[in-house]
This record gives sequence, C-alpha cells and structure tokens, in this order.
Amino acid sequence: MNDNARLNYDAFTTLLEQHNMVATAAEVHGVICGLICGGMAKDDARWQQHFNDLLNDGFGLSADVKKAVNMLFYRVYEELLSQSRFELLMPEDDEPLDDRLDAMMEWAGAFLAGFGMVQQELNKASPELQEMIQDISNITQVSGEFEQEDEESEAAFVVLYEHLKLGATLAFEEFGTGQPVARRPTLH
Repeated sequence: MNDNARLNYDAFTTLLEQHNMVATAAEVHGVICGLICGGMAKDDARWQQHFNDLLNDGFGLSADVKKAVNMLFYRVYEELLSQSRFELLMPEDDEPLDDRLDAMMEWAGAFLAGFGMVQQELNKASPELQEMIQDISNITQVSGEFEQEDEESEAAFVVLYEHLKLGATLAFEEFGTGQPVARRPTLH
C-alpha cells in the first residue's frame, strides 16, 4: 500500500481491519482532528498515547498502522494550518447515504472525544465555538432523521458535512497552534 492510498477511506479501513482494529477510518480521522483542534501541538508526541487510549485500549499500534496514523496526523495538521484542502475522511459520495451518515456520526463522536482529551477549558471558547461543539454533539445522533435516500437527504448530508468541517476549522483557530483569530477588544 503506498502512502497516498492510506488516505483513501476504503484503503484505510482495510488496513485497520487487517490489523484487527475495531475503529473505523472515520473514527481515526475524527480523533486525530479532535486532538489537533483541541490544542495538541504538531511536535508533541503525547498525541499518540491519547490516540491509543481512545481507539486501541491504550495499546500501541502495529508498525503499518502507526505509519499510516502518523502520516494522517501530520497531513491533517498541515491542512488545518494552511486552511486549504481539509476534508473529512469519509466513504466516497457514491456509497449509500446510510453508510456515509454512519461514518459522519462516528467522525463527530471521535472528534469530540479527541477534542475533550486535550481541551479542558471549553468555557474559554468563543460563544460561536461553544455552539459549534454542541452542534457536533447533536450530529452524533442524526441517523433517524434521514428516512430515505433522495436529493433532500443528500443536500442535508452535505450541509452537516460542511458544518463539521467549519467546526473543526473554528476549533483549530481558537485552540490549535494555527493562526489565532484576532479577538475583539472587550468594551467596558
């Protein structure tokens, strides 16, 4: 498997299954995004232990999985830092909507777990980010709202997907080591 293939959802899923990991590719990506957006620095190796604690019962990863996860961590970090090309690791658009929705809910839950692992001061977040974190929490429970696979459901899925991307970007801007958003002065 080449390095580019490791960032393909199906290929990443296959790699995880081959190494008996019960986590999905969406969960792996969600935890990594949550750790980074919660403030885990690029050069802070503790992220690997947090990752293992959340997705592998505290055990280390096999060499192949560790290489793929490390590559994904650095790629996500760079995408968020450069504010370009950041996408969630999800099944392709031609996969059934139910499968993509399940992956989205897994990603959202994993993001919150990773974020909460390193960010203990959500009360210091902007009201926008606090609302966004609540929205992400709500997204973990949307499956029943998609009764059928039609254009309306597809459009709703895209809105939720873009909202998750926006939430991750906003969290990174506030707590990550990216470019901090200029704070408005407090008026007294």
